[in-house]
Amino acid sequence: MAFGLAFADLPRQLNAEDRTRAVEILGFGSAAKILGDPYPLGGYIGIEVGLTTEFIPLDDLSKLGSESKGQGELNYYTLTFGKGLFLNVDMFLHFTPVIQNGQIQSYGGQLRWGFYESNSFPLTLSTSLFGGGANFSNVVNINNFGLDLLATVTMDQVSVYAGGGPSRAIAKFIGGAGGITDTGEAEEADVVQSHTVFGVSIDISKFFIAMQIDRYADSFYSGKLGYRF
Repeated sequence: MAFGLAFADLPRQLNAEDRTRAVEILGFGSAAKILGDPYPLGGYIGIEVGLTTEFIPLDDLSKLGSESKGQGELNYYTLTFGKGLFLNVDMFLHFTPVIQNGQIQSYGGQLRWGFYESNSFPLTLSTSLFGGGANFSNVVNINNFGLDLLATVTMDQVSVYAGGGPSRAIAKFIGGAGGITDTGEAEEADVVQSHTVFGVSIDISKFFIAMQIDRYADSFYSGKLGYRF
């Protein structure tokens, strides 16, 4: 497991099929995560900050194109900030800190809307519209976005949430002498997939710990330590 990834070992000579598979791994793996109770923060007074750790499996990536040495998992970190807005709408931003390995930069945001709360059962429904981008060692640039419908059940200090929806990732692969495409030219790949998510958030006073599994063609795991006030 690495703090960042040496993308000098990223496979070269990626054909169209390889590029699509790379988008499935890197594009959806770097997409925005819920990682917390989707219940609204509480209007203008609600604020959330957190540190996430995210994992992208790399074994299949290393087998593409000219192949490269197996690298296990990419483990990287992002900072997140959330703010309650109005009418149960929250906004979240995330980005990789500059102190991290500079070969990956990730950023993005979410808009969440809590539109239903049951009066007879601890159930809430919400939507999450998310988008962002990632740059891997300046040879793969990715934009990703999607829309999820989420259901959350809260019991004491534990919230369990699940949901899903459509997601899309668009990547540009650099060509030329330092590029990684089989054509030698800059190439693009556009992939649409269904997304499902399952997560657990545990409150400890105003702090919380969240763990999540995101499923696209692959499964991605992440965790978060956060604070709400």
